[in-house]
Amino acid sequence: MRKETLLEKFNSGLLELREIFHKTGRLDDSNAKLDEVSKLLCLELASVYYSKAGIPPLISLLDKNNSGNIIVDINNALEKAAKLEIFRNPDGESLLGTNPRLNLADSEVDLAFKLAKLVSETFNGHLRSPEGQKTFELLNEAFGHFVRDNFRNNIEDAQYMTPPEVVDFMCELGLMEANRMLSYRESKRLLVTDPSCGVGSFLAQFYRCWLKSPLKDINDIKLLGQDKVDRMARLAKLNLLLFGARDAIIVRGNSLLQGSELDKYIETCDLILTNPPFGARFHTSELGFHSIKFFPCLHDFIQSSNAYIDSELLFIARYISLLRPGGAALVVVPDAVISATGLPGLVREYLVKKCSIVSVTELPSVTFAQAGTRTKTCILHFRKQAPNSKNIVFFACAKELGFEVSSRKGVPYKRHEGKNDLPKIMGTYKSLENITVMDSVKINLLEPSCVSVPYLHILKETLTPSHHSASRYSTLTTLDIKSSDGGVELVKLRDIVTLPNIHTRSTKAQTGAKCISVLHVGDFGSLNVRELMNYSPKYPGQPCSPGDILFSKINPRIPRALVVPDLGFPLSCSTEFEVMRVKESYSAYEVMLLLLSSCAQSQIQSLTSGTSSSHNRIKTEQLMGILLPILKGNGKKKAEYSKLVESFKMAHISIINASVDIYKSWQAADLLLNE
Repeated sequence: MRKETLLEKFNSGLLELREIFHKTGRLDDSNAKLDEVSKLLCLELASVYYSKAGIPPLISLLDKNNSGNIIVDINNALEKAAKLEIFRNPDGESLLGTNPRLNLADSEVDLAFKLAKLVSETFNGHLRSPEGQKTFELLNEAFGHFVRDNFRNNIEDAQYMTPPEVVDFMCELGLMEANRMLSYRESKRLLVTDPSCGVGSFLAQFYRCWLKSPLKDINDIKLLGQDKVDRMARLAKLNLLLFGARDAIIVRGNSLLQGSELDKYIETCDLILTNPPFGARFHTSELGFHSIKFFPCLHDFIQSSNAYIDSELLFIARYISLLRPGGAALVVVPDAVISATGLPGLVREYLVKKCSIVSVTELPSVTFAQAGTRTKTCILHFRKQAPNSKNIVFFACAKELGFEVSSRKGVPYKRHEGKNDLPKIMGTYKSLENITVMDSVKINLLEPSCVSVPYLHILKETLTPSHHSASRYSTLTTLDIKSSDGGVELVKLRDIVTLPNIHTRSTKAQTGAKCISVLHVGDFGSLNVRELMNYSPKYPGQPCSPGDILFSKINPRIPRALVVPDLGFPLSCSTEFEVMRVKESYSAYEVMLLLLSSCAQSQIQSLTSGTSSSHNRIKTEQLMGILLPILKGNGKKKAEYSKLVESFKMAHISIINASVDIYKSWQAADLLLNE
């Protein structure tokens, strides 16, 4: 109830402030509002932790100035607080900036009073509360809520707003790593780092976990954060001060370029917890001078190429350089890092062979929806140590985080709904803590999917968690059992079909040709003939012939397969289709039926990858590798199956013919009516 009251006060205060800002026309920028609130929070901190400095709490200034000018007193207090060492960064700059005063005119007393009242009512009593961890949670929720509220319409800033559900999960994993490292080495000091710290969420939450753990009694911790944005660095420092982490080092600097404070910490970091910014690109010419030191796994590429590199790949290479031997990193990465070919594949190869992958956890697309993106992301967990081929890798898929994101008047907001899969995944991971070697894949949990995979497997397969899903391995186990009794033969799709367009992906349209789009194909191979006849593609399709099988590789959660009919004119199809031609002794309709079967779909949907839930694809190589059950012998079961395949074929042909007849009848009637 206290938590609800705190947030209700905060929300009502924000609404009231917005009304004042709107009426006065002052501080229309959300960042400017945040700066003013940050200054007042510094005063509250100084009054609590440095009472001897003579800085009064806001509540006393409010009481004193109920009918006076509060701005003068606040500015005097701010100038005094700016001199305190606790508010100074390593570069000497004050957390309160070069001008530690409210950015308000002397006449704007009402606005200043409302600002001070909001901060005092929200934070004052909780900063002074003796309830320890409970106070921490309240402050963290209020501070995080305020920052998210200000940044949610600014994508560049909002990328730092990792949901607390994800931060908690990663920090708990990080604490397990800390316990592992401290258990076997002489030094009892732990350096925890976030090279793109944003507002310090990871460092603050890890500090909270640390305070609750027995590790704090015999060990020491050092927190180090860096961010290229000055405002972010100041907010992170304030965030950590709010929770008592007074020795934390928070600096401003670009972690990918030379000349920042982080340069001093190469091969000294024990634990990295971070969500690096995605999407930025750096040219190799900017990186060549320090690539051997900063980006060891990309050095050769940087020195020999004239190209751009995505920031997320550079950050991973940077973490490897920062970690001490045996250190660990927990990183939020976009799906491309763990599934794409090219440069991401080069980085993965280095990670898999030179470092040790510990776990990969897939997050749902809603994770960063409040920040304006539904990019698919994963938590990549690795150690800077040589791998053992018999070690295990833990793969998990979180489908829900306990919230959804909707839009109200164009503003995204988070509402609690459903369950959070991460605590279950954490419990499963902890149960495997003492199991380090495994010879075969083990399904630990079906929902949410948790699977332990021998390290040798990932040397041959991808790191995408859904590719290692419990449902896929369960299907493969079931198929293996069925094949062992001799009644079923397991074949890979590539063994029963050929790919006629493997070297020819597009073709110029023939005269009178029509192109089949993915959207023209419906359930069980139905064909929207009217849309087909009216469709004029912007780009050439790929050739296909009657009797070929088309299977949509995009968004295969919606199964789209078609045996190409003979419509009496040339056809091509979208490049999103895989065009297959059955080998002798197999029927196109049987293969289509098998592709639509539950055992095939379980494998196909697990083998997709992509930037979001609406842009998933399965690669040709993985599609060709799925296992299909072929009934053997000539018994009763085989005869019944053959009959069903024939029935499926005739029904499919009837649907296509009926669709063509319907279109022709409609077309003729339409022409007659318009004569």
